[in-house]
Amino acid sequence: DTLASRGISGERAPDRHPPTLTSSTMISAQTTVQSSRLAAFKPTHNALRRAGVRVRAAPKAKMVRVNAAMAPTMAPAAEPQWGPKATHAAEWRKNLDLEAWGAEMRALERELKEQQGEKDVKHLQKVLFWSNVCYFSGLALCGVCNPMAGNPIAALLLSTGIFARWTMVGHHVSHGGYNRQQVGKRFHRSTFGKGFIARAVDWLDWMLPEAWDVEHNNLHHYKLGELGDPDLIERNLTSLRENEKMPQILKYAQAVGLMAIWKWFYYMPNTLKEMYDSQMKRGQTNAKYANVTQPYDSGAEPTTMALILGKLFTGNPAPFMAILPVMLPYMVYHFVLVPLPFYLLGGPAMGAIALANMVATEIATNVHAFIAIATNHCGNDVYRFETEVLPKTDEFYLRAVIGSVNFRTAHTTPDMKKEGAPAGPLGNANDFMHGWLNYQIEHHMFPDMSMLSYQKAMPRVKEACERHGIPYVQESVWLRLKKTCDVMTGNASMKQWERGD
Repeated sequence: DTLASRGISGERAPDRHPPTLTSSTMISAQTTVQSSRLAAFKPTHNALRRAGVRVRAAPKAKMVRVNAAMAPTMAPAAEPQWGPKATHAAEWRKNLDLEAWGAEMRALERELKEQQGEKDVKHLQKVLFWSNVCYFSGLALCGVCNPMAGNPIAALLLSTGIFARWTMVGHHVSHGGYNRQQVGKRFHRSTFGKGFIARAVDWLDWMLPEAWDVEHNNLHHYKLGELGDPDLIERNLTSLRENEKMPQILKYAQAVGLMAIWKWFYYMPNTLKEMYDSQMKRGQTNAKYANVTQPYDSGAEPTTMALILGKLFTGNPAPFMAILPVMLPYMVYHFVLVPLPFYLLGGPAMGAIALANMVATEIATNVHAFIAIATNHCGNDVYRFETEVLPKTDEFYLRAVIGSVNFRTAHTTPDMKKEGAPAGPLGNANDFMHGWLNYQIEHHMFPDMSMLSYQKAMPRVKEACERHGIPYVQESVWLRLKKTCDVMTGNASMKQWERGD
């Protein structure tokens, strides 16, 4: 159940990570009350509809998506977190009318969703077209552009194609951003990438789409910046941050090294771990998952390939055998089937160039994705949270803003736009190279909308935030990379919501 941990299924999962911050005492009462409320709450479809929330039937895929949820009003914390009575909080929080801002954002969400249609699907198809152009152009040059001789053109084209297929096509389709705008199910989240053939055709990458659905679409989006967010960098890299014996230059070197391998080293195994956790919880009520076991015993820590290989070499092959079916399709295709024709046509020399290109592609894709993905929820100006929040509440929308960062977008790119168009050619190119992840604030507010809708939403959300005094962080991706590395190495820390920052 994709929101079991939120209590929407009637089952409350225990916290995955123990509180570590000094503010935990202050908010413990609020956390207890929220947890009990979440555990007891199970809304009916009629109640949701009366509240104005659109309820959809569960898709055919086994991972049930969450559209929205309503809940009874939570008991207040010991001290308000916003408004005039929030005496411990930052000034902008004391002056915040969160209810008014939340109502404005809900109205905007409804408006944008009503505008979605065939244009959005055509835009997605255009993005997919350019993704394929990059990939197959790189493939054609794979045997002649030698990266070992300083010619990375083929590798960069291949990398951009793979990056685009993940961050724009697979990402937004798996969120359900195109479920209702299309004819058929080509870009429906219940079928896209699900199953061996669909994975090979739609979105072949290190991560299993079903596992990504649990880890990213559910846990990361609905526990953003909380202790239960599997992608919370500040917590995941505690050992590096607190390592006083390691010189800072080596810490930064380790952070850079992680960028080159993080998709297969961290994302692939950790998404699989979260999928097994989800299936085990579902197994309590669903006989299909009754016998599922968790092969990864990393507990609150993220599962990495270091853990899996360590188990393998110490006589426990189970974790490796569990991940083998996930990693083999991409590995065999990428490093065997692609270079093989070049070897057969041009001999060992051309085959070696093709293989070198695929290795260079892998490194470039990892670095590109890390810069665009990991940096938009990290920095000394971004908030993290110890308490939980329910989806689609006023505070949920607020946390999407203050827990995320935007990069340069089409709206802030000098361009020649057609009248009524949200972006021109330069703005679209900018968004493409950012993987449309430069709209991270709007995406976390409205996870199941199209890429085109985010271009429309961004200037209006930013203006509303400025009007209501809500911090809206938008900076160059390179500056965000520096701030992320500072947090990774312990040179900086994120803001803490419950502390009053």
